[in-house]
Amino acid sequence: MIRYGIIGAGMMGAEHIRNLNALDGAAVSALADPHPPSRESAAALVGADIPAFADHREMLNADLCDAVVIATPNMTHADILADALR
Repeated sequence: MIRYGIIGAGMMGAEHIRNLNALDGAAVSALADPHPPSRESAAALVGADIPAFADHREMLNADLCDAVVIATPNMTHADILADALR
């Protein structure tokens, strides 16, 4: 099972969650978004009780994910990717 963390829980993050939910061998294990309503909506889509973080760095440091999906606005991808690679 590959554990995925979703960074960005808005429209694109929700779409990625739906796609991962449909895959065998994939599970969303954590998510991060600074907007509480987005976190709550995305967590409900997962269908399991998972940790939801306001800051993606906290999620990355929690060692809950084997892979991450960056579903934030495009201009933020490079900085978030650098954090994930560290």
